[in-house]
Amino acid sequence: MSTTIDEVPARDEVPARGEARRGGGYERPDAAMQKKGKFELYSWVFMRVSGLLLIFMTLYHLYWWNLVVGVEHLDADLVLERWNQPLWRLFNAALATFALLHGLNGLRYSIEDYIRNPTARKVVKAIAYTAVLGALAWGIFALLTYDFASASRR
Repeated sequence: MSTTIDEVPARDEVPARGEARRGGGYERPDAAMQKKGKFELYSWVFMRVSGLLLIFMTLYHLYWWNLVVGVEHLDADLVLERWNQPLWRLFNAALATFALLHGLNGLRYSIEDYIRNPTARKVVKAIAYTAVLGALAWGIFALLTYDFASASRR
């Protein structure tokens, strides 16, 4: 079997070792694929950065509440006291945001891998995005707008 660079072997024919293959076996991505490739690159980087941040933020959260404070001293007044401080609110909002968006991105990867029908994929993604982003908006709204003064008077 003699294959030149311009000839493409049939699907069932495998070129012998060392013979020329057109493009190394891969077609060059078109413009639409290159645009999606940028999103995939940023998505990949986000997964690594958010995963690393989540590890440290979660370990700190567990260390603080379980070892420094101790579960035997944990009560609603202590939580209200901590959430009264803007830094703790920001920390909790960031932890929730990174966790939900990291999970949503992983879910998007799974949807892309396992749902082959494009229409079904769009529907499942729309449902997933709506559920996760709705939960995130609700959680951030609750964290940032909760009235601690009225809660501490009870």
